[in-house]
Amino acid sequence: MAFRFKMLSSNLLACICFLFSCNGTSQSTLDIQVVRATDYSEDGLDFLLNEDITYIYPDGTPVLIDSMKFYPLTEQDFSMAKDILNNYFGYYLYNLDGYTGKEPFKLRKYFRQYIGYTEKDSLYVYVNLYTHFPTISDSECLCTIGPRSNILISFNNGGQNYGTVIINMNKKKVISFKLSDNDPSYTAGQYSEEELKILFSKE
Repeated sequence: MAFRFKMLSSNLLACICFLFSCNGTSQSTLDIQVVRATDYSEDGLDFLLNEDITYIYPDGTPVLIDSMKFYPLTEQDFSMAKDILNNYFGYYLYNLDGYTGKEPFKLRKYFRQYIGYTEKDSLYVYVNLYTHFPTISDSECLCTIGPRSNILISFNNGGQNYGTVIINMNKKKVISFKLSDNDPSYTAGQYSEEELKILFSKE
């Protein structure tokens, strides 16, 4: 896959301004493409969200609540978090005695966004898992636009396609894992106009 989106350049932001300007262009007419983790190589699936800004979900909900303080992860922290996550999926999750939740896909099918934070003097890493994300192709600016860099890709009823993991870095273990609530009618690539505004607007 030729595209990897970490942050939007000024040219892409200009395109976004064009797409959402008052010229009558509607989100419903945009050419939305779904990019899947399986289209990427393994080393292109991990994204460190390391800017001290507000990270939100597509519905506008902040990821970190008041008791959590953003913490910029070092490369060593990032590497350790990836190893812990890999071990959890590879050797623990599917053999967990008493686990009654629906099993996720194998880790290879997920993109992963990592945010470091501290709470009560402990360091944690919040990992957002998602199997795909939307992009917009626009012929006017001859560019492909990815979601804003502070958005955690998610859908409340996306079932196995979305999940969250919390890693306690002091204990070097996963302390929380959950999937999105399952919705039999969920279809990848369907987004409301409000979600599109948040995913792709410049502000």
